[in-house]
Amino acid sequence: DGTKTTAFLEGRFICAPAISKPSAEGRNVSYHRFEITSANAGSVWVFRGTGDARSMEEFWGAKIDDPSSTWKPEAGRPFPTAFVIGLPPDFILAGANAALPYNNNDFATIGGLRGEPVRMIKCETIDVDVPADAEIVIEGVYHPFKWAKQGRFASFNGFYDESRRRPVFDVTAITMRRKPIYQHVHIGRPLNETNNIAAFFRGVRVYNDLKAVLPNVVDVYVDPSAGCGFTVHVKIDKKRIGEPKLAMMRAYTALQGFCKHVFVYDKDIDIRDPHERDWALAHRFMADRDLTIVPNVLGMNIDPLAQGNMGMPAKLGVYDGHDEVLLNTRAFMGVDCTVPMGLKVMERVTPDPEVEARVDKIWAAEFATRNGI
Repeated sequence: DGTKTTAFLEGRFICAPAISKPSAEGRNVSYHRFEITSANAGSVWVFRGTGDARSMEEFWGAKIDDPSSTWKPEAGRPFPTAFVIGLPPDFILAGANAALPYNNNDFATIGGLRGEPVRMIKCETIDVDVPADAEIVIEGVYHPFKWAKQGRFASFNGFYDESRRRPVFDVTAITMRRKPIYQHVHIGRPLNETNNIAAFFRGVRVYNDLKAVLPNVVDVYVDPSAGCGFTVHVKIDKKRIGEPKLAMMRAYTALQGFCKHVFVYDKDIDIRDPHERDWALAHRFMADRDLTIVPNVLGMNIDPLAQGNMGMPAKLGVYDGHDEVLLNTRAFMGVDCTVPMGLKVMERVTPDPEVEARVDKIWAAEFATRNGI
């Protein structure tokens, strides 16, 4: 059963790209989980801050997860969306791509990746275009006043989400090929395909944002094993005091609250090698000097330690003279693993490349002899 791939799920889920039309120009492709609740309906994991949620809020004039919001008179209009199953890899990349701006025409981006326009066709029952090469298309609409409790789900951070109140998606049509292929995206404890794809694109976004303000950034690595964005590693060619902290703050804002920890290293560290990172942390970081902690910053509701999640108490703060519940907030941590400016540091030991090459050759020959190759 492709709708239930991990233990302890409360329900059957489809994980597929959802295509919506936030404006006349915009076309949004994003991944969502769809819990099947009946033959023609389901609940969909949409939360504030995502592209689809912003589109709905602008469409209806209210916050989707705030019952106290004042709705526009036209808020009763259904919001059309299509779930598309069985797509070429470039659509999968775009759907998991947090680097694309809001209200972007994602079809144009996909066309750029493949070097030619994307063949699109109109849906049967809603004003949304879908790729002509799709295997299965599930058309439908959201209504602003229809909500349902969605069961536990295996999230990409490796935890089971608690049941939450989510928008209901009413199916208006299902179209498919004669012998369709059901394509499932596995989500669960890292590492998996979701984490690898999303981490790559989030790294691209952080790198581009950093390069705009810090031209001497060398590399960015978003660790897919750490929630594909919760932990970011940055390599810089440090020129001035304060650049590591600038890199920390910019990396956090680039991912719009997704980022939780940022580690900054010198240009001689391979940030994709955990041994190199640990070496720099052990020998170049001093906690009383190089640690930055910012409490109560915007976080993600999929972080089990964020305020208000998984039984954590939601603290009250003060905003504009009024009490405010600090939901989905958490602490941000920046770690400076660079050498302090002006400090004379002992030279790192570097293996002799000729000796390394000889050793590798000897071991390769020994392996071949022992294995009869």
